[in-house]
Amino acid sequence: MNMISNPKVQGFVPVWAPFKGFSLLFDNPGDSCSRLSDFPRLAKMDCRYDRPELSFYRTLWDVGSGASELVCSYLFCPLPLHSYHVTVWDGINDFNVRRLPEGERAEAERWLQGLPGSFDPEHGLLAGRGGEPIGIRMDPIEFEFDRLEKWNNASIVARLKPADSRSEDVLRGIEEEREKLNQLFEERFGIATASKSYRPHVSIGYLGNKELGEKAEEAVRRLNERMEPGMSGLRLRFAGISMYGMSDMETFFKWA
Repeated sequence: MNMISNPKVQGFVPVWAPFKGFSLLFDNPGDSCSRLSDFPRLAKMDCRYDRPELSFYRTLWDVGSGASELVCSYLFCPLPLHSYHVTVWDGINDFNVRRLPEGERAEAERWLQGLPGSFDPEHGLLAGRGGEPIGIRMDPIEFEFDRLEKWNNASIVARLKPADSRSEDVLRGIEEEREKLNQLFEERFGIATASKSYRPHVSIGYLGNKELGEKAEEAVRRLNERMEPGMSGLRLRFAGISMYGMSDMETFFKWA
């Protein structure tokens, strides 16, 4: 059922709720950052439509942002192109901070509340075993489009797969490093902040209502069928991983 019946209304513009935290993300290729207003030490993620290195993202966005069936019938909220990214490992955020021990939780909550200004590489929350900022070193990796999926009736993601055997080897190394970080945070805080299994993906948007999202399976399948031809042959290449903070689902930033 189309929820929009007024012929003068075509869709909705999402307003993203605050959601603060930090994660390790692949650095998007090319010139994909710009200055974060009022924070000269920080650069925000800013994928641009005309960048040739981002043709993979551009094609995802062209199809996903035009998913009128999902928007009008299932309250699909497409993410803006400038925010497209691939998460490697999730750190502390507004969702999991409640699971931290009481003392650490209070400090982490203050830090989260202070973002972006509190995003300091020397903060203990971001430190590895030797005191250095948490990170993962990697060789370049390339991904291809696998398929669109609906996750937990709440989001629609483009699943990725390694583009070749070399990328498969690099991915295995990244998975091992993710496990080490989970172990570090289990020792430090009693929780693993990221899922044990790693499923590389690009989130293209969120479903505003889980009850409607539960009914969106066929619409997602149809969108996947529209997506596949344009994505065929495209690759997404990453050469590094950095720590990023976030203040909502469209605003990500790192140290400049």
